[in-house]
Amino acid sequence: MVKEQPVNPNPVLRRLGLADDDRAVIIHTDDIGMCQASLAAFADLVEFGLISSGATMVPCSWFPQVAAYCRQHPSIDLGVHLTLTCEWDTYRWGPISTCAPASGMIDEEGYFYRQSGPVQERGDPVAVQIELLAQVERALKAGIDVTHVDTHMLTVMHQKFIPAYLQVAAQYRCRLCCHAGIRLASTKWAWTSKQPLLLPV
Repeated sequence: MVKEQPVNPNPVLRRLGLADDDRAVIIHTDDIGMCQASLAAFADLVEFGLISSGATMVPCSWFPQVAAYCRQHPSIDLGVHLTLTCEWDTYRWGPISTCAPASGMIDEEGYFYRQSGPVQERGDPVAVQIELLAQVERALKAGIDVTHVDTHMLTVMHQKFIPAYLQVAAQYRCRLCCHAGIRLASTKWAWTSKQPLLLPV
């Protein structure tokens, strides 16, 4: 008979006032600010109590309204949905840090690529890191208490960009969402239970 090894309890549970063996669910929504309806839906669902967390797309047109909402509701749990792609045909957005094609983030029309593949192939890691930092900085300057970062279309979850993703989380002392299928070990970053920056989803 194999004896199960005890698992260290998640320290976040105690901070939430829960017991070590409790389970908590955080219902999270993203793409907030992509369009006006995304903010209206988020506000309604938060008020109704169905969701408790979300992430905004800083490069998008409705981001200023998201920031205004957050200033009116300072306790809201909102992160930055780090954005390097724009998947729509006729509604487009691009980087906030550069318009230089040499960044590898911009398509022939001058916007973000529609899919992750081209930016993962062509994106300059330094330019990408500058863009990710610029998105978080803009959110903070707009009055959002950034609680976490995650990634639109999982574009940042590429071996070229993961070090920048981790750096953003460490620099701003916020949690990051990490897709369960990604192996962070390949980035040569060491993480311990004393560094609760990773929030698996």
